[in-house]
Amino acid sequence: MMIYAVVPVKHLTASKSKLASVLTPKNRKHLTLAMLEDVLTAIRGSTVQEIVVVGSDFSVSELTTDAGAVYIREEARGLNRAISGSILWCMKRGAKSILILPADIPLLSSADINRIIEMAGNAESTMILSPSENGGTNALYLKPPNLIPVSYGPGSFKRHLKQGRRRTAGVKLYYSSSVAFDIDSKDDLQKLLRTPSTSLSSQFVAKVLKKNME
Repeated sequence: MMIYAVVPVKHLTASKSKLASVLTPKNRKHLTLAMLEDVLTAIRGSTVQEIVVVGSDFSVSELTTDAGAVYIREEARGLNRAISGSILWCMKRGAKSILILPADIPLLSSADINRIIEMAGNAESTMILSPSENGGTNALYLKPPNLIPVSYGPGSFKRHLKQGRRRTAGVKLYYSSSVAFDIDSKDDLQKLLRTPSTSLSSQFVAKVLKKNME
């Protein structure tokens, strides 16, 4: 069974704008790329067969290619349209299931991904959700890939859950602190500093940003 992972990434000039009060544009760019690399490393170590990154930035394209993943330039405006287009792209190439992951969950592990895939089992129709700490969706596994229309944005977890229950009886929830943790605020950066991790994101924050946040 062909399992594809889809990772959407905002343009680096717009990424992590909520951190503008504590990080320079250059540091926000480097942090975004470090988090993306951490996510791609976790996916590469899992049972996912193909990785697709959706973005509109040359540095993201370069990192994706170096990681052995496929880069799709975002043509549609808006996150949901971009992801929907990527899902169709994957299906045309034989994807039987899709795992959508954001690029800003630096503590994601290969074990998390494998557990999500194992939860799906051999069901013909299933959806597995993993929430973020603020009610978003930080992992969304769909089989078939077009099982529901994606609906990211504030409160997306409840919307996806509701849509999934309308389409299939095979809806499951996966709770993980490492999947739930994303980077959006100064408090998140401080939490990352306090969390034991060998991630590139943790190293970047520890070496470059720690003094600025004390």
